[in-house]
Formats: sequence, structure tokens, C-alpha cells
Amino acid sequence: MINPSLNVGALANEFKTDRRLMVHNFLQADIAERMRSACMQHVPFSTHYVLNNMYHSKTAVEMDNLTQQDKASINKQVFSAASQGVGFIYEGYFKREIKTDPNSVANLELAFLHQVFDYLSSEEVLSTIKQITGNQDIIGAEPQYTRYAPGHFLTRHLDVIPGRARRYAFVLGLTKGWHPDWGGLLQFYEQDGTPRNAWIPQFNVLSLFDVSHIHSVTYVTPFAAEQRLSLTGWFVAKP
Repeated sequence: MINPSLNVGALANEFKTDRRLMVHNFLQADIAERMRSACMQHVPFSTHYVLNNMYHSKTAVEMDNLTQQDKASINKQVFSAASQGVGFIYEGYFKREIKTDPNSVANLELAFLHQVFDYLSSEEVLSTIKQITGNQDIIGAEPQYTRYAPGHFLTRHLDVIPGRARRYAFVLGLTKGWHPDWGGLLQFYEQDGTPRNAWIPQFNVLSLFDVSHIHSVTYVTPFAAEQRLSLTGWFVAKP
């Protein structure tokens, strides 16, 4: 699945500079195209958000069953916390058991996306990440597919969680033609909160960075004409 023409040595040298880099054309083109199509058509995304300092996740059906008043209340509280630099709201999909007809088109595509989940922890991928980062302790990946629609965001944070042994965060872009005015940028910051540069979502580009980098996903504007699709997660070591 990885693009065989990647110059891993050059990428490793680039990564040394600031412990982060963007890898263009990371996957073979047909694989990335199929992932994009499957995410757009077949993934049953759930909405993830923080409310009263607690993580919540609701399926699309659960969200549809909420009253407009309930939805407005959730948004008000989520945005209130965000005004203090806390929280997020976006859609995500983790690997789940396929319980209905496994031969339907939708489930065949989901099964393919699950194969990509597994592939990220394969020797081929881990060997590549070890060479790029110089870290030989990586043992696997913790991935999810994400979708940011208008009104979604992820406030400034670090990806360090005690006991999780996250080493490197990654975002594999599955969106085409993203305009920077739409928001949804991977924004980096100095330790004091001063903004550094921001990376725009790009198709089949892997953004890889050490978890010591403070970052956010900027607010997706109401006039964004596309949804920000990506495969995100962390490469991890033993806890």
C-alpha cells in the first residue's frame, strides 16, 4: 500500500530538523482513492465531543433522535468550553465488527478500511516509520477515520496521555481541493501559545509529528464546501 517510490532516507533527514514533516503521495494512488470514496459514501461516522470535561460519542441515529433544543444545548456548552481553550467536536470512526450482510458493497468497503487499520501496524509501515523517525520502539498504530464538517474543531493540545505511550501523531489527508479559508488547518504552536505555521489538508499527504508538538485543528467555517476527511491517529510504543 505504501508508495514504493518514497525516498525514506531523505524523509528521515527532513524529520530530524523539527520532528515533523509532510509526506506527499504516501500511499499508492489507487489505495488512497478507494479510501476517500469509502469514507465519503460508506463510513457510519459518530460525533465525538467533550461536555463538562467528559468525552461523549453519539452515532448518527442518536444525533438524529436529539431534539433541536438538545442539539443547541450541546453546541452551546461545547463552544463555551472551547472559548476557554478546552475540547473538540468532530466525527470519527473506529474499527467495528461488521454484523450485517458482509457481502454488501458498503460492508465490503468497510472491510477494506479495516484492512487499512491493520496495515498501519504491519511490519512494512512500522519499518518505514522507524526509519523516518529513528525510533525503533514503535510497536503499532492507533487509528481512526475522521470527518470535520462546518462547526467542527479541535482546540490546542498535546497528544501525550499517561499510560498510552503515544510517540508520533499522524494525519493522512483524504480531502481534495481544500481551500485554506475554510479552516480545518493543522495548526502548530510554540510552548507559550504563539502560533507557528499551519498545514492545509491535502490528498494522500501524511502529516507526521512528534507528540511534543502543541497543535489544533482550526474551526471549519460554515461556508466550507467540502468535508475534511482523514485517517488520523498515533504510532505507539510499549506502555
